[in-house]
Amino acid sequence: MGSIVNMSTLGGVRERPGIDAVRVMGTPRSGTNLAKYLLERYLGVQIVFDQGFWKHGIFPALMSGREVDHGGLPIVVMSKDPVTQILSWFRLARNDTIFKPNGNLGSFLEQPFEVRQDFTEPKRMEYRFRSPADYWNQFYFAMDALRRTGAPVHFVAYEQLVAAPATSLYLISDFLGCVRPFDVRSEVAIPRHKLGASNDFDPAESATNEKAFDPARAELTSALARIGWRNASTILRAIDDDVLDATGRAGFRETCREAVGPAAMLRSL
Repeated sequence: MGSIVNMSTLGGVRERPGIDAVRVMGTPRSGTNLAKYLLERYLGVQIVFDQGFWKHGIFPALMSGREVDHGGLPIVVMSKDPVTQILSWFRLARNDTIFKPNGNLGSFLEQPFEVRQDFTEPKRMEYRFRSPADYWNQFYFAMDALRRTGAPVHFVAYEQLVAAPATSLYLISDFLGCVRPFDVRSEVAIPRHKLGASNDFDPAESATNEKAFDPARAELTSALARIGWRNASTILRAIDDDVLDATGRAGFRETCREAVGPAAMLRSL
């Protein structure tokens, strides 16, 4: 019989058979910190980000003899839709931290894209991709490839986690094999303020001066209005359909066309 964790939340008591920790991975600004907050608070599991390999890095080909080694922990993979995600990267790149700045949005979308480990200076790993969309493709293709090997990998769409957190937590608890899955009727409180970035080694950034959490940031229509249809089309041409499917976004191109509003079209003129 596994350990029993008593959580004083509306979800009730959780029973977890032999789960020591859960690894959460995802590209930057994909919702990894929100997933950590909700899984620790409502499922009572310890979250690992960077032990063994970096949560934002392309999954490495770790080997144990002839077998792929996934690190020994179940993995929850966070993702945002590529249009919303890449727009957030463009904003983040202005800080010249994890991403290297690259001019205006049009050039940012089509020129080489550099990703830098953000907490190991001066000895930090760096990666270069053909474009931001190439990084999105490569990251989630690798995670899906790991899932296809039989490793315990579960994809969570950020927009679904924000819109229906109780359902998302239920699906995660089922993936983890909890004896008593999370009750979908429970109330789940999304943080009122954006969560500071965090890793496994440094204190989390303070959210004192952060803006209030904005659920609209997870809405595709809002992102399209900001980015414009021309730029969105550049992203969509570079994104692979099988990777969209792997993240739970089959039919995403049609969803984009349906979500385009006048603001997005005007920004493309």
